[in-house]
Amino acid sequence: MKAIKILMVSLPALAAICLIQMQPALAQKSATAASLKIGYFNLNLVKISCPETAGSETLRLQAENQLKREVEQANKRLQKAQEEKRTPEELKKLTTDIQAEINAKQQALAQLVQTATAQATEKIFQSVNQVAQEKGLDLIIDGAGVYAGGQKVIDNGVDVTADIMRKISPASQLATPAAKKEATQAVAPSQTKAK
Repeated sequence: MKAIKILMVSLPALAAICLIQMQPALAQKSATAASLKIGYFNLNLVKISCPETAGSETLRLQAENQLKREVEQANKRLQKAQEEKRTPEELKKLTTDIQAEINAKQQALAQLVQTATAQATEKIFQSVNQVAQEKGLDLIIDGAGVYAGGQKVIDNGVDVTADIMRKISPASQLATPAAKKEATQAVAPSQTKAK
């Protein structure tokens, strides 16, 4: 019975010692969170200023148009084969061959568009990291992607949209104060839901 009493007395003492030792770590953690430097940017405006993004979008539209032309040509080939009174077996084989051709072209074009989009995304990512280093920011977020606490980010963070756009495209027109204000306002509507 004595062993139990010692254990019962020791547990509260042990808990108190643990709490005392943990408090400096908790204080340090809250101090670190308070000194976090945050930046935000408008991803849509950055994408617009990125030539690679425009190129990947153009490529996507061209790929869609090419596939439409391919499908139209395939339908004409099938219609011609039907008019020539081909056998059902021949029509079935022609249909299967055409589908295989179109699927292969669709996959190749999709891969091409995906590669171009990945290159644009990589350029944006590199530009964001460069701006973060230059401005001494610990964290940069896309302002449109914040669903809670967004107003605090805008109030206490640094708008780096223009800086990122200049990194991506040095000829960017966002260097004027009016354009910078417009960029900030473009991020702000999404933040109203984030208050």
